[in-house]
Amino acid sequence: MSEKWKQTQERTFTNWCNDRLRGHLKVPKNQITSLATDLKDGLLLIELLEKLAAPKTVGKYNKTPKIKAQCVENIATALRFVSEQGIKLVNIGPEDIYEGNLKLILGLIWSLILKYQIKSSGRGLSTKKAMLQWINVLIGMYRIENFSTDWNDGRALCGLNDRLKPGVCPNHYSLSSSDGLANCRLGMDLAELHFSIPKLLTPEDLTSPEVDELSIMTYLSYFFRPWNDQVLQWIQKTIPQNNIKNLTTDWNSGVNLGALADACFPGICSDWKKMDPTNATQNLERLFSLIDQRIGVQCPISAAEFADPKVDEIIVATYLSGFKNAKLKASPEEFTLRLTNLKNATAFVQKPVKIEIDVNKGASGLASEIKASVHGPTVDTPIVLAAKSDSMLEGTFLPAEPGEFEIFAIYAGHHILGSPCSFNAIDPQKCQVLGRLPSAMQVGQTYTVTISTHEAGPGELSVAFGESLKESSVYVTVKSIEDKGETHDIELLAETIGDENISIRWDESNIPQTPFNVKVCDANKVQATGHAIMTGKGRAGEAIKFTVHTSGAGSLEPTIVPRGKSAMYKPEISPDGKGNYMVSFVPWEVGNHSIEIMLGDQHINGSPFSIAVDPSLDADSCSATGEGLSLAFCGRKTTFQINSPDPNLLQKKRLTTTITSPKQNIPVTLADEMNGTYIATYTPTVLGEYLVNVKMGEKHINGSPFPLEVVLAPNAAKCRAYGPALDPKAVHIAGNPIDLFIDTNQAGHGELEVNAEGPKNASAPKLFVAQTNEVYSLKFDAPDHGTYYINALWSGVAIPKSPFKIAVRSAPNASLVKAYGPGLQSGVLSGEPAEFAINTKGAGVGKMVIRVHGVKGAFRIECAPDESNPRLLKASYNPQASGDYTISIRWSGAHIPGSPFQVYIRIDEDQDDEDIPEPSPLRSTMHPSKISAHENVKKTKTAKTVKEEEESGVTESETSRKSRKMSTGQTYPASKTIEVEDDPDVDDSDDVYLHSPSSPTQAFNTSGFNGTPAFKMPSRFGSPGIFAVPGTGPAMFAVQSKTTTTSKTTRVSSAKKPKPKM
Repeated sequence: MSEKWKQTQERTFTNWCNDRLRGHLKVPKNQITSLATDLKDGLLLIELLEKLAAPKTVGKYNKTPKIKAQCVENIATALRFVSEQGIKLVNIGPEDIYEGNLKLILGLIWSLILKYQIKSSGRGLSTKKAMLQWINVLIGMYRIENFSTDWNDGRALCGLNDRLKPGVCPNHYSLSSSDGLANCRLGMDLAELHFSIPKLLTPEDLTSPEVDELSIMTYLSYFFRPWNDQVLQWIQKTIPQNNIKNLTTDWNSGVNLGALADACFPGICSDWKKMDPTNATQNLERLFSLIDQRIGVQCPISAAEFADPKVDEIIVATYLSGFKNAKLKASPEEFTLRLTNLKNATAFVQKPVKIEIDVNKGASGLASEIKASVHGPTVDTPIVLAAKSDSMLEGTFLPAEPGEFEIFAIYAGHHILGSPCSFNAIDPQKCQVLGRLPSAMQVGQTYTVTISTHEAGPGELSVAFGESLKESSVYVTVKSIEDKGETHDIELLAETIGDENISIRWDESNIPQTPFNVKVCDANKVQATGHAIMTGKGRAGEAIKFTVHTSGAGSLEPTIVPRGKSAMYKPEISPDGKGNYMVSFVPWEVGNHSIEIMLGDQHINGSPFSIAVDPSLDADSCSATGEGLSLAFCGRKTTFQINSPDPNLLQKKRLTTTITSPKQNIPVTLADEMNGTYIATYTPTVLGEYLVNVKMGEKHINGSPFPLEVVLAPNAAKCRAYGPALDPKAVHIAGNPIDLFIDTNQAGHGELEVNAEGPKNASAPKLFVAQTNEVYSLKFDAPDHGTYYINALWSGVAIPKSPFKIAVRSAPNASLVKAYGPGLQSGVLSGEPAEFAINTKGAGVGKMVIRVHGVKGAFRIECAPDESNPRLLKASYNPQASGDYTISIRWSGAHIPGSPFQVYIRIDEDQDDEDIPEPSPLRSTMHPSKISAHENVKKTKTAKTVKEEEESGVTESETSRKSRKMSTGQTYPASKTIEVEDDPDVDDSDDVYLHSPSSPTQAFNTSGFNGTPAFKMPSRFGSPGIFAVPGTGPAMFAVQSKTTTTSKTTRVSSAKKPKPKM
């Protein structure tokens, strides 16, 4: 048992059990999902048996079994009940069901189906045969022979539905047999809709050639009940006086059978009332014979079996249902068969044979029962008869093969007059030409054509000439036709030069391959001329040319075959239309050659001609070029070029190319560029090392074999760039090399190409590249500031995020910073404002530190960028105490020109010291966590303060110290630091970039502002401060504290917007 139909059987039997368990419910209260496991405790098996055998019960059993012994006891109770119902159990016990022996369980379920579903005992007629007879009574047109493949196309199932309820599927017989699944689905849907027949199996199961027969029989048995009810109702209506109640025991005596036969066919059994019911077997034997002879309905079982009260209902119902559409038989002598369109009882394959049946008056109503068929050599074919009139039936038959045929016309099991009728069908297309037909013949030559006719049927062979099928010809004549039984030999004779069409016919029809044309020629009239023909010499690689003259020899073209030792050449032949053929070919083999020139199958005079071919240029004259000779990418089409002075190497088959390795060879194709250049193309699929072999003839060309490496194709997307050059937080200074790394480990085999582009007027940047284990280390050195772009390409394709934008800033150059203004000159009046300016244009990126040594709190400095020039800082202060002051201005640690500046502040004699206001600190709005500020003021100088002064070159004069003492009574210096960041792209534009807490880089435009400057320093040293930028958050500066000096730092960066790369 194959697994597939075993699974179908298990599913079908499970569905049947659940259908019987549910009774009148839509879904059973207790449902079986697996026959192997769900019957283990016996409860579902007992429930099923009591449903089937109701109102009988199995007796007492354990309704809540928990241990094996209780389960086995329940199963034993169920099996005893099965045996009591007369069902024979074979090799199955309680342990088999408990252990889930599916094979034995399925056998048990099938026994229950036979007993309670099909209700067949198998006595007299097996269940299968009984069901087949029943099915064929209902849908005899399908000639059902099994319960498997005959149901695959679904038409029979649809027909069964229509038979039970006419009209539900009237077109069932015309459904396409190729749509089996759709037909099966339709049939099952109709059965469920009209007869409530459950779908025990699926349409897919039904269409399978391996479908389980028991499953189909179980499903089809559901159709028996509605049909049985219809038969019983018909009988009760036909013989109501007999009070028929069933289709089993009511028919055992034969009395009711006689009554039904006489009611359907009056007079056939008029003495049925006189039958003795006690002589049941005798009554039935007489009735069976009578009904068979007059009605044609045969009983499948014996009279004794029919008389048994336990006779199967399906057998009785099937037998009785045959009465419904039966008709009395007429005598076969009432009909006569004739064939009307045959000559000498001979038909042609694929040509219709017309059949007519004459019907005597009085039998016209029975003529439709005549069954006509044709028995051919290999196939029997039914003939469809149609009534031409009340006195004639007609039909046609198309022979599909040659041979002897018989037409049978049967009525009531007997031949009618004229039946059987024999005829022969012939098929000229089955004639075969053995060998070949001549296409050319020499004058005076005979040729024998052999024709096989053994599959064509009986006939006569003949030969005709020309389009008009004449019996003779002036060019070719028939010497003889010899009949050898299954073959015929035709001997043809060529008489004169000319062309002729010849037809070979079988019973006046052309056989295959005819008509054919024969050219009669004379090879003795053909000549060949030319230098090579005359001298018998040639050279390899040089064309050999000659002319063949056929004028007056016939219309046949000559056959010219040049041959070398191992080569056969295809010559170029150019006819001039006058019987002359110019021939040329290029030999590439050295040695003796022959040139065969034939007209038809005969050599011309001198043929074959001998030509000695001398050596030509060798393989050293060829060369190969191209990257595909040494390197190829896996999966990519690759080419290289072969060059030769000979433009016909491929035509001569002298050039060969192979790519080999110990593991695998790579196929190569060669394309001829027709100019001595040949393109080799291949596509490698496996990595590794190969050899490219290029040969001309048997010799390698220069450089061959070429070593070839197949590597992974470059994939720029797999490259990865990283390093300080790409760090968005890094500041790059002109003249300082910048590192960039490119990792190509995953990018396949390729070539890295790197170039840098800088500002238009900048000096060319330098790139230094080194490689270590597929990682390229780049050092980028830009001598000038500006925006640079590094383009990185892997085998011509940009790697991810390339080009890389790098902003390079100028190096700090304190010598280019200029400070000027009266505020840096001595003589400033105390209490009067003093101003000076600091210009950082062109000085690069740096930190500006302004240190003031003088009297603490003597004045405050206000500093802001110029509105029109952000690189210009304007500073002002209003000194409140006189004395000597030192102003140091450093740019990135270096003094700018003129620094330190010595400034003496004098007191205006007209000013009262009491009028000098006390400086008040500017209140800060910054969050304390953003400010790093200390105001540590000491009364005396520390060693560190002294050291700072010495390093800065700033010392206090005695006058300054005295001034501080007079003004404050204390001696210590004060200092201020301002940090300025330069951007390489900002020159004189209005774009200024600030670093603020809310945005790492925000821009504002300094032009167009009126009123207060953009930057304000705090009113006192050591106090936190802010400056506001319109449209941005506050920018931060840091206040730095030292032992004796307090400094402030403000960071400002500016940059040009980069121009797009064109």
